[in-house]
Order: sequence, then structure tokens, then C-alpha cells
Amino acid sequence: MIGALAPTLLIAQPPADPEVQPPVPRPVIRAERTDSAIRIDGRLDEPAWSRAMVTGRFRTVSPAINAPSAYRTEVRVLFNAQAILIGATLYDSAGARGVRVQDMRRDFDTGQNDNFQVVLDPLHDTRSAVSFQVTPHGALRDVQAFDGGDQTNTDWDGVWRARTARSDSGWSVEIEIPWSSLRYVRDGRPWGVNFARFARRTVEVSGAVPWPRQFSPYRMTFAADLAGLEPPPVSANVRVRPFALGDVSRDRERLRSLGRVGGEVLWTPTANSLLELTANTDFAQAEVDRQVVNLRRFSVFFPERRQFFLENTDVINPTGIDGEYTVQPFFSRRIGLADDGSPLPILGGGRYSWRSGRASGGGLLIRQGASTTAPASTYGVLRGSRFLSGATRVGAFAAVRDDASMDTRPGQRNIVTAIDGLTRVGETIQMNGMLSTSTSGDTTGVAATWFAGRDTPGLYTGILGAYVTEAYAPRTGFVSRSNVWLTSPAIVGTVQPSWRPKSVVWFKPALVSYLYQTPGTGTLQEGYVQGFVDVFHTNGAIWYPYVERHFQRPSQPVTLVRGVEIAAGRHDYTRYGLFFATDRSARWSVVTNASAGSFFDGQLHQLNSTLRLAPSPHLSLITSYEVNRLRAIGEGDRAVTTHLLAPELRVFATPRLQVSSFYQYNTDAQIGSLNARVSWEFAPLSFVYLVYNDRQAIGRGITPTARQLVLKMVWMGQL
Repeated sequence: MIGALAPTLLIAQPPADPEVQPPVPRPVIRAERTDSAIRIDGRLDEPAWSRAMVTGRFRTVSPAINAPSAYRTEVRVLFNAQAILIGATLYDSAGARGVRVQDMRRDFDTGQNDNFQVVLDPLHDTRSAVSFQVTPHGALRDVQAFDGGDQTNTDWDGVWRARTARSDSGWSVEIEIPWSSLRYVRDGRPWGVNFARFARRTVEVSGAVPWPRQFSPYRMTFAADLAGLEPPPVSANVRVRPFALGDVSRDRERLRSLGRVGGEVLWTPTANSLLELTANTDFAQAEVDRQVVNLRRFSVFFPERRQFFLENTDVINPTGIDGEYTVQPFFSRRIGLADDGSPLPILGGGRYSWRSGRASGGGLLIRQGASTTAPASTYGVLRGSRFLSGATRVGAFAAVRDDASMDTRPGQRNIVTAIDGLTRVGETIQMNGMLSTSTSGDTTGVAATWFAGRDTPGLYTGILGAYVTEAYAPRTGFVSRSNVWLTSPAIVGTVQPSWRPKSVVWFKPALVSYLYQTPGTGTLQEGYVQGFVDVFHTNGAIWYPYVERHFQRPSQPVTLVRGVEIAAGRHDYTRYGLFFATDRSARWSVVTNASAGSFFDGQLHQLNSTLRLAPSPHLSLITSYEVNRLRAIGEGDRAVTTHLLAPELRVFATPRLQVSSFYQYNTDAQIGSLNARVSWEFAPLSFVYLVYNDRQAIGRGITPTARQLVLKMVWMGQL
């Protein structure tokens, strides 16, 4: 099927798709030193701004390619002994009424909000970058990007600040990024820089230096040189992040209360390295996991949400794969969390990371305390990575988890190793791979992953693969399921025919498949082939019909939902569905995925829908609902219906003061849980949290009732 579709896509794409090439020579943007005070209020009214070089003439990345932007943008760069200062004026013919902002939460969705981005390459290696992003209402988002944007850490939070102002001509922003928040090489060479703007009303993406639309602004081969900067030498840059909390909790047996103190020390011994030490670590403020009803034969992969583990993730983590199928030799959620997600005490530890323009390295050492259900554990991780050329990187990794003995059972040590690499041919062809081992006692398992793909503005083709033996069980990492040989080819076109309606930006016909076999024998375990045509509209709405052909061949009975057991054997079936999302930047929007058809030996009708109401950026109500209606399924032709309801309310006084409440009602897990919080960022990355958690069993559930009230203060201070 893929071979038959490829010629169609090649013929359908525009005959002369304009290619955007890296600029040669690179444009130069000059930063000016200022010794005068700059008030960060979003208004560029200080005299120093008028003396700075103006960067404008943005060009489009999407929907049009490399055309003059419909919106005038002017950017200026200053610096002083403490920070880099960026000021931008973003004109809009509709004025302040033209901007689109969903709400004021941090780490907003860049595709659904007007925003301005600063992207810096302080190591001037064109492969790594940090990005600082702001909406017209002052919401912040920061990103660490690696391998040209192929890997991103969107959960990283840096110390910086920004303020905005809206007017009849559009909006403006002032950004202050302290030198101490950046890792850089101080050798006198200019940094890489780019500025990007997203105008949500017309879904126009533009940049000071445009990049190919299949990539992101983090692809720093498409950037300018930021000249004139004078980064200061490293001083005794020591920051502390202590916390204090009070915790009152109640379960069926008793009421408990406690107070606790702890925190981190962050030391920057050089401009491109960071040492973090932690003691009595606490994550009471971390957002709760989103529950799922798992109808797949794979373990669920939940992302890391705890701040201590989120910075410089690429330095520690080898390049595995995650998504539909996940293989990660190191996964930080193994630390401080039991298999069911309940917290375990972290007594202390440290992490060191270092990077230059050609290499990076780091280590992690953590001591986890014992609980009533888990033994004490020690985690040690080392990794190094080096670029052999401008587009080829290799890395090596080793990790140890040492579990103490519990009761009369012996302790256990698990050693995990990995080597990984990445290379590019030009800007459009990429290949990467990883080989990993996991050893416990006399048993060693092996995992290998690989990817090869070509990505142009009109056509993506790629193949993803994995080979995981049955003995591969990394207790420092995560694998969706062992004893798997994965093959996943995909082809996706982007076509903009002249006959398309004016409301349509493009069509994306695609064919994607995942096939899972047994290593050695090649026996098919399961898999599917999906075909769809994505239709993207000028207001940001998207919809696509799809069809899936599934192949399920379990060798033993499978339990997917409570009380339903699927017999071993051959279960092949076809499903049909429709996904659609209205304009998610509007005051109300709907996102729905509905599907129907066969499912193993029965039928499944599935609906997953999210309704969002946001009368202003200060208030948003989001309600998600998933229903799975299984009929004639499993032994005894059972009929089962599961419901997962999750309403969420957020109220924003400012981008730094918000109240939120999130409830989850899951009939499959038979749990009802509430997480409510007040969060006040009284200084950059200094917070006061008031958090209430309530967990109850529903239906015939046996989950213990638990209630918790936490008051926590976290302060980020410079010594």
C-alpha cells in the first residue's frame, strides 16, 4: 500500500516547491550595550531602545513559504552586566482586538496563541538552542532544544521575565534574560539568534530568518549572528531553591500532619556547566497525571512533570524512541515514584551537566528512601556525547540501580548501558539509532532502536524500528513491552492544489503502519495500518477521516478492561473514524475523535471529546469526556461501557497568580480524584502553592480514600 501511494503523493505536490536554504553569509544582528536602567513593563519608551539596531522584514514560514510577512515586526537587542534585553513591537492592523490568546498559563500551546519567540544558540554549535516565548497577555514558555529541534524539553523552566503591552497598533514586549540563566561558551564569537512570530488569526508563522516549514525555529542552521554581546566571566554563581511546607492528610485510619524543609543548591562553576544538589526533595506542587483508559496491550507511558529532573534532559538521556511504542534506557519517573504512581521519599542527590559546542556530558546520583511497599534504592547515571562533524553525533551511557534487600528477599542490582548516534545528510535526511543492554544477575537483555527519514516541505517518508529481547528490563528506564520487533514505515504528503477552497491551507494524505513481531521467529504479535487525509483550514481548524486495519494475534489471554478477557488467537478487524477540531483560539472550541467498528472478537464505539470555553484570557473551563462502549467482547460476549470525565477550571488574576481545579472520574479504574491549587509566582521561579488532593473510590472500587492539604513555599535566590 505504501509503495502504491508514494507516486500519487509525489505527483500531487506542487511542481516547484520553493526550498529555503541556510543563509550564506548569515545576517548580522547587533546588540548594543546600555548602562541606563530599563524598566521591564512591555513599553519600549526608554531612550536606549531608540538607539538599538532594528531587525524587521520578517518572512513567512507557513502557510506561504519565504514571502514577506503580512505583519510588521520590529526587534531590538540590548545588554548590560546582568542580562540580555530584547524588545519587540508586533504590529497588527486590527490592533489589540486582533490578538488571539487562550489563557495565561505558563507553557502555553504555541499553535493556539499569538506569540513572539527569541531563539538563542549560546554555544554557537547550530545544534542546540534555548527559546523564550511570550503571548500578548504575558504568559511565558521556555524550551530547551537539541539536535536541531528534533528533541525538545518543553517542561524546562528558566529564570527570566517578560512584560507586554497592548495598543491600537498591536502589542509590544520586553524580555530580560539573566546571563546566569544561560549556558554559553565565552570565546568572542557571535551567538546564533532568530526571532519568530505566530499570528494566530491567520495562522501565519514568520521569522527574522525563515526556516523550512517542516522544521521548527530551533533549527539554528537557519539563523543570524548576534554580534556585539559581551558575556561576563563566570563569578561565584550560586543559587539556592529552598522550600518549606506543611502537609495535613487523612485516610480511613487516621489524620496525619507534618512539616518539612528541603531544596536545591545550583552552582555554575563555568559558563557552560551546572551542578545541582538536592536534599529531602519534594514534588507536592507537580501537576497530577492525566488518567487514561488503556485499551492497548502496552504499558502506559506518563511524562515527567517534576522540575528537578527536567533541565538538560538530553545530557543524561540517550536517544531512544517514545510515542506509540517507547524504549528509554533512562526514565526519571523511575526515581521517587512507585509503579502505581504513588510518591517515594528522595533523601538527596546531585546532578552535573556540561556542554560545549562539540560535546556534552553529565551524571546523576540519587538516594531513594524505603517505604512500606518498596526498598531503598540508589541510582547512578553517566552519559557523554560528542559531535564528530557538524551533523554526526555519538554518545555512550551507563546506569546502575541498586535496590536494598526487603524483609528476607535479596537485594537487586540492574545495570543498563547504551550507545546512540545521529547523522544528517543535508537538512532533509536524518538517521539515528541506539543499542542498549540491561543486566540483572546473570540475565542480560538487548534493545536496539533506529530511524531513517527524509522530510521536505511537500513529502515526509520515514521508517522507525525497534528490536527488544524478552530479557530487556531496564529498572532505570521504560519499555512499553519486551520481546518485540517493531517495524513502522510512514509517508505523509503536504499538497496545496490551486483548486482548493480559500478556507483550506493544505491537505495532508498519509499512510502510517506499526507492525510488532516476535524476535527470532518473526511471528506477528499485533499491528495496524492507518490511512487518513488531514485538512487544515485558515482559521486553524483541522479535520480528517481515517480508516485502520488492525491485526491482533495474542498468544495468551489478554485482559484489557476490568472483567473482560480476550481469548488467545487471531483477531483481525477494521475501524473507521473522524477527527475534527474547531478553531481552538476562539472563545469556545471542540476537539472530537469518534470511531466505530470491530475490536478483537467484538465491537467498540469510542468517543473522545474536549469542550473548551474561554470568555477571556482570565478564565477557561475545559471538559474532556471519553466513553468506550464495548459489545459482544471477550469470553461470554460481555457488554462493558467505560467513562472518563475530566473537567478543569482555571482562573488567572495575572500570568503569575492562578487558581485551578481538576477532577477525574474514571469508571474503569473506579477512582474519582480532585486536584485543586492556588499558585503565586511572587518572583521568577519563586512560588507559594496551596494544594488540595482528594481521592475516592467510586462504584465498587477498593481504592483507599485519601485527602491532603499542602501549603508550600519555594524561593529561588542568588547568593
